[in-house]
Amino acid sequence: MISDIDYFKEDKKAKNNSGISVAMCTCNGELFLSEQLESIAKQTFLPDELIICDDQSTDETLKVVQDFQKKSPFNVKIYLNSSKLGSTKNFEKAISLCHENIIVLSDQDDVWCPNKLERMISVFKNYSKIGYLFSNAIIVDEKLQNSSFTIWERISFDFRQRKEYKQGQQLKVLLKHNVVTGATIAFRAELRKLILPIPEQWIHDAWIALLLSAANIKGTFIEEPLIKYRQHSNQLIGTKRLTFNRQLDKAYHTKLDYYKQLSKSFEDVVSRLILMDKLNANTELLIQSKIHHLNIRQMIHEVQYWQRWYWVFKEILNGRYNYFSNGCKSMAKDLFF
Repeated sequence: MISDIDYFKEDKKAKNNSGISVAMCTCNGELFLSEQLESIAKQTFLPDELIICDDQSTDETLKVVQDFQKKSPFNVKIYLNSSKLGSTKNFEKAISLCHENIIVLSDQDDVWCPNKLERMISVFKNYSKIGYLFSNAIIVDEKLQNSSFTIWERISFDFRQRKEYKQGQQLKVLLKHNVVTGATIAFRAELRKLILPIPEQWIHDAWIALLLSAANIKGTFIEEPLIKYRQHSNQLIGTKRLTFNRQLDKAYHTKLDYYKQLSKSFEDVVSRLILMDKLNANTELLIQSKIHHLNIRQMIHEVQYWQRWYWVFKEILNGRYNYFSNGCKSMAKDLFF
């Protein structure tokens, strides 16, 4: 086990090959962790290394990973955080510690299908211009019993959006909503210079997908579900469907400065692109339009109710509710909550 290190420094011994690093973050994951580790060990194409960053677990998580380390068919490195980082910063650390050319992210509570890494590495080997990819996932319960839907069905990544994504309009899709689940994503390690550090207000998967797409890094996806995405009561981020009453309650209790904060997060994307000399005019126009839409939605919730109608209908007429938000649902939220 290794304690905190200066993980932003370039590793002089990093390999330059097509090997696979799996970056996993753990925190009090003893209940389901063994099943996930075993599913990685049973891959038809094994990774070269597994990097595990533990965020101060207080249960038996460390014992689980140490026991696995002793019998693993590949190299396993365990890093212990000296202070609690949280999910995003912990993934940032795990990503930075990977040595291989392809980095695959892993949650602690899912189960991988046996051919996950084989399918992914084949795409990277056959398509050199692909910088990142992700897959669909089967949603399962705590006991790995299949539900009647996939994660793409739950987040509404429909046929039209998948067609747009394949045709190179990935930024357009991602500016509307994130469709990339971190537990299914893989990317080339050379892109870390652009990705890291990850701003704290971002969730790592949304940041990686949007930033790479905005930088004109080609992304694609595998239609086949390659993981079993477990839903359970202790999950940090899940896909449970909200009832209509719960959606109304959530809309009513949205923080007053929610859209302001969201707008600033997209400004982070622009700043990073400028810093890395990756911003072009078309991308800037799209992102600034998204920021403008968010600023208008923020203002709508700060003015008198009777004034909202003007701004809502203005956003309807210019099409930004459909392009950047959830259409009529977002319009209704702005008018009535």
